[in-house]
Amino acid sequence: MNQNTPPSIEIQKQMRKTGLKISFMMAILMSFGLSLTGNLTAERPPEMPMAPIIIGFLASFAVSFVVSFGIGLVVPMPKVNAALARKFKLQPRTLKTHVVESIVSNLIYTPLMTTVMVTFVYFCLMDPGHKPPYLPMFISSQIICFIVAQVLIFVFEPLIIKIAMPKGMIPGGPQGGPPTNRP
Repeated sequence: MNQNTPPSIEIQKQMRKTGLKISFMMAILMSFGLSLTGNLTAERPPEMPMAPIIIGFLASFAVSFVVSFGIGLVVPMPKVNAALARKFKLQPRTLKTHVVESIVSNLIYTPLMTTVMVTFVYFCLMDPGHKPPYLPMFISSQIICFIVAQVLIFVFEPLIIKIAMPKGMIPGGPQGGPPTNRP
């Protein structure tokens, strides 16, 4: 630590860096998972070659990643989680807290990511001769992606936080606030 910099500023810098790592890793996970889900559930003609399928997956992944990482930069999830903890009297590192936080995170990220991906695929990648009606495709994608995203967030977010967290820091800190130094 720099001798001229107070410890709280160093901790804030470290937490910003950690938050970016978590946002980046979650954006990759969610974008991959939801793009794969969209690709696997898509209706396509049986004679369709593999190249457009792979290109569609990669394009969908790229668009989804930009949206997800952008949300991660704009939405302060630690502050959202701290507000949830206060409002619902949640205790740090409990199953109830994890369920509530993962549902709220899913509600913030998935509808927007899915909307952008479905709209992008429908209007930019689909052959006009093989387009299903937009609204049923949109609604079914929202439902399926919400369920898949909930599982991904619930299972992998704690692991990603643990991987990204600097040594000596614990996620959730007191009262579900920002991570703090271990006692």
